[in-house]
Amino acid sequence: MNAPERRARILERLAQAGAVRTEDLARELGVSEVTVRKDLAALAAEGLLHRVHGGAVSRPRALFNPSFEEKRHHRVEAKRAIAEEALARVEENDAIILDAGTTTLALAGLLKQAFKRLFVLTNSVPIALELAGTSFELVLTGGTVRHHSGALIGPVAVATLEAFQADKAFLGATGVSLEKGYTTPNPTEAQTKAAMLRAARTRYVLADASKLGHATLARFAKLEEVDELITDAGAPASFLEEFGRQGFAYAVARSRRAKSGAQREVKV
Repeated sequence: MNAPERRARILERLAQAGAVRTEDLARELGVSEVTVRKDLAALAAEGLLHRVHGGAVSRPRALFNPSFEEKRHHRVEAKRAIAEEALARVEENDAIILDAGTTTLALAGLLKQAFKRLFVLTNSVPIALELAGTSFELVLTGGTVRHHSGALIGPVAVATLEAFQADKAFLGATGVSLEKGYTTPNPTEAQTKAAMLRAARTRYVLADASKLGHATLARFAKLEEVDELITDAGAPASFLEEFGRQGFAYAVARSRRAKSGAQREVKV
């Protein structure tokens, strides 16, 4: 079992129990306690758990958003893998919607390297700046600016979205819960995200493993209102099994470091 597989197993155990002990993990994974401590340190550095004496505990989930810059430097490798997996869903000449978020910003960076002709509708000032100067047809919704993220939200953004019908939408989520669906901390942002989904024929949510199994303040979509969840290799197996058992499609993106290329698992 390599390091990414061990760490995914650790996160799975943590999701189930809320706390794990180093000695128990070493016995279960068949490695030394030194190796487990290194794994816990790496996961703690990514903000996925809190180290305690003799093991680790779950990281408390906040109802409100951390800053955009904090999120931008969190789980960078996982977000890159998810963005690469999402890129495979885009075709030349597509009309796409990009939500405001750090994973969708990573996708925007890949899009401008891979395509010449796209129509891109976004409510993200950072994404608009990223794509400015490309040959894409780029439309930025109006709306009220969320200063910590550069997202445009509210009635003006919703009205703009209602005038379009795109091929595909790519959205982020702060929480993905089997009970509550896809959530975000801001109710007005939730309304804007819901409008994005209505404006697209095919809808994807990009969410790294730290978002799974949690709900934040406001739901923007039920699970059945999204065509596919794209996550990373740290996703708890128990969550994905139940997600797939309920009939929802998902893809698991593998980082280049963990595996050459990206691998997909799809459950329908």
